[in-house]
Amino acid sequence: MTDWAAHRAEFPALATQAYLNTAAGAPMSRGAAAAGRQYYEAAERDGDVHWDEWLERVEAVRAMAATLLTADSGEIAFVQNASAAINAVAARLRSRGDVLLVRGDFPSVTYPWMVAGHDVVFAEPDVHGGATLEALDAVVTPETGIVSVGLVHYRTGFRYDLRKLGEFCRERELLLVVDATQGLGAVRVDLSHGDVDFLVSSGYKWLTSGYGFGLLYASARHLSTSSHVGAGWRSARDPYALVSDQLDLSDHARALELGHPPFAAILGLGAALELLQVIGPEAIESRVLRLSARLSQVLEDAGFRVPLPDPADLRSGIVYAEADVDPVRLRDELLARGVYVSARGDGIRCSTHFYNDETDLERLRKALGSMP
Repeated sequence: MTDWAAHRAEFPALATQAYLNTAAGAPMSRGAAAAGRQYYEAAERDGDVHWDEWLERVEAVRAMAATLLTADSGEIAFVQNASAAINAVAARLRSRGDVLLVRGDFPSVTYPWMVAGHDVVFAEPDVHGGATLEALDAVVTPETGIVSVGLVHYRTGFRYDLRKLGEFCRERELLLVVDATQGLGAVRVDLSHGDVDFLVSSGYKWLTSGYGFGLLYASARHLSTSSHVGAGWRSARDPYALVSDQLDLSDHARALELGHPPFAAILGLGAALELLQVIGPEAIESRVLRLSARLSQVLEDAGFRVPLPDPADLRSGIVYAEADVDPVRLRDELLARGVYVSARGDGIRCSTHFYNDETDLERLRKALGSMP
């Protein structure tokens, strides 16, 4: 039986507040923060002595990330963040046709395609922020080559059915690029079916590994060395041969990393992934969805309008509540009462992760009940 209280205790930030804002940025666990500190302490104490050990640990973390995604470790690259990753993908796919986007998606999903010079078309979302397959199909043209979406809508919590979306794209010979930042670590993401061509995620939300770091999955079918649009010394098939007058680039995703790994960030991610593995993706998703359903009820009982995606399997850890008062003021008043949420649009966005529990929801209920 999962000891949720013990896992919660690994996150000190939860001791002083009802932290219902993972969708903005998660607290780090003791283990993840310690892993980063240990790298800096070792580098301060010993310099570069541990280089080989650090590289081995990087590959171990890469393997854990691949396991989380049900992918191959050769398909995983470490990147600065999701925005940098989608920009790299957009540059790589310049010749693959027009890009179908969804209006109202997070800007990191849409801007890179526009700035890279792709012709784009926007599908219209429904009230939950995502586009139905019918809405996507309505704007597909013979020139369309790529679909790019956020797996989970950053404001409403709507989640695409990745299998159905992938099948939609395969049937139409469209590439599928997914930003999983608002889902990976909270809901299961299985790439073993081959439906997704590229997937990116920042690490500071549901992966709980802090800022300035992320993951890029690139399907092996897109890792031909002829498609590289940039290279660094670690892009070589054998980086340590240091051959400078011939191109012999790796056909693994690590070729996209170009230079030295950000060791502290990767080791922090490794500790975060270890905790996710101990608990298990299925158990985490089940708990996240149960808590978010309970959160929805608390908000509805307090008089908020909570438009929930239907069916329930299109939901996530994010719950959006429309308010009749200024959402920024509401957010600030909740924070003053020890409840941390975000102001988004005409309401507040709340979010639950595996480390939340009923005490957080009760604190929210009492805070809302105490307001004038």
